[in-house]
Amino acid sequence: MTDLEVIGGREVVHRVMQDFVERVFGDFIIGYLFEGRDLGRIVQLETQLAVAHLGGQSAYDGRPLGKVHQPLRINRGHFRRRLAILATVLGEHGIDEEVGQRWLDHDRALEPVITDGTDCVPGAAVD
Repeated sequence: MTDLEVIGGREVVHRVMQDFVERVFGDFIIGYLFEGRDLGRIVQLETQLAVAHLGGQSAYDGRPLGKVHQPLRINRGHFRRRLAILATVLGEHGIDEEVGQRWLDHDRALEPVITDGTDCVPGAAVD
């Protein structure tokens, strides 16, 4: 049985991703990164990616992740905020803990592809 089957299939993933994307769009820390973006398209792409890594048949039809995200200068703090929101949403949707952990581990492994490698805003003063 795949992780996708364990959690109830593609429709469950779509509902999770709908909730997740709505939250990141409205988040006071990372929401600005989504200004002017197509919420529906992001839900679709996030669903495609999740279905694939959860063991389902899915064709991702978006651009390469690095090409999309590198121009945005996403730092590790931004990325970790995204992971925290995803963890919250997975829990609220009752996603099996082991599946949820693998999901988060998969996304966590994308940090070097998505971020610019900085821990905070480049050039910021540190007290």
